[in-house]
Amino acid sequence: MHTSMPHGARIIITRDHVEDLRDHGPSACLTWHEDTHQVEAVGPHTALNPSRMIITGYQGLRELADYYTAEGHEVADDDLALDLTDIAADWRADWPGIRTMNLQVEDLRGALAEAGAYLSTAPTFMLPGHGLPQMTDYYRLAGGSRLASVTVGFGFTEPTRITAEDPDDDTQPIADLTLGTSGTLTHAATSRLIASTVTSALNQDR
Repeated sequence: MHTSMPHGARIIITRDHVEDLRDHGPSACLTWHEDTHQVEAVGPHTALNPSRMIITGYQGLRELADYYTAEGHEVADDDLALDLTDIAADWRADWPGIRTMNLQVEDLRGALAEAGAYLSTAPTFMLPGHGLPQMTDYYRLAGGSRLASVTVGFGFTEPTRITAEDPDDDTQPIADLTLGTSGTLTHAATSRLIASTVTSALNQDR
């Protein structure tokens, strides 16, 4: 489903978007495209386009629904759409920074998509008081429940941190790794190094 809107207008998520994301399945993301101003559920390879702002992933939608259930409320798509509209507004405020970081991690996201690791939910953008911007992506393997968090700094000038956790055993992380990524490797080689480390962490002891 597509929804058009003029530049600068509020991003509105509808129950149709929620249903569309659910229909697309575990590897899909709900995105807003800055050029077309459309909200659309897309597959993992389309989601990595730097012009797409990720609102949530399929797993993020499930976790939002689980929250309602845990609170004893009936899960309604209209309520999920309202919450996602608020979430989209938060991501829109950070969009200039996210857009910049999207360009940096496009190759990394592509390598992970090729390996069957998909974006689980929207990235988190951080602007430290001192230092360069950072962004964290969240990945799952197709058919897996483990979640990997990948935090990169602008230009890979800061070490990249990779953690992997199993939601069925939250006593300790499966992996907690730091990669020095400010050396002499090319951007593409750095992206491949990070991607292989992430997939290894997600596959560990499976």
